Amino acid sequence: MRFVISRFDPWAKYAGFNQFDCQHHQINKFVKDSLKKQVKQGLSVAYALLEESENSGVDRFVGFYTIASHSIPLSAVTSIQLGSLPRIIPCIRLIMLGIHIEDANKGFGSQLMNHAFDVVKSSANSVGCYGLYLDADAGAVNFYKKLGFVLLGGDKTPEPSPMFITLSAIS
Repeated sequence: MRFVISRFDPWAKYAGFNQFDCQHHQINKFVKDSLKKQVKQGLSVAYALLEESENSGVDRFVGFYTIASHSIPLSAVTSIQLGSLPRIIPCIRLIMLGIHIEDANKGFGSQLMNHAFDVVKSSANSVGCYGLYLDADAGAVNFYKKLGFVLLGGDKTPEPSPMFITLSAIS
């Protein structure tokens, strides 16, 4: 088995796409109802973690993340020592990330996040970007903390908790 991360193609056929289940209702619904549409409309860019097919020619959809340009007010990041910054901070937003339940706990989430970090660093070389913003679900806050994200305004559990990592903190 070989796993690769590639740009999600909304016109491609992926084995297991319609059966995707990461045990999170909102993410599962997004994959089934909105992922292809949002990518086609240019509202976000998605990257898919695929298990390459040796025989059928159709790669299996294992997981994904979506990102888009974003901005947050300076007041939202007061918990981070930033120095002098504009009132509106340009950043990238991680919108969704999910791994199929059968592939969970194999390090694929970290692989997708490292890929996202590379995309953010590359984007920052072309367009102003101060870091990566996300709204972490209750069960994912510690995962993102281990990656270097900081809570903005504390843990909002059971609601999503805003988190941020500066470009300088992305290794």
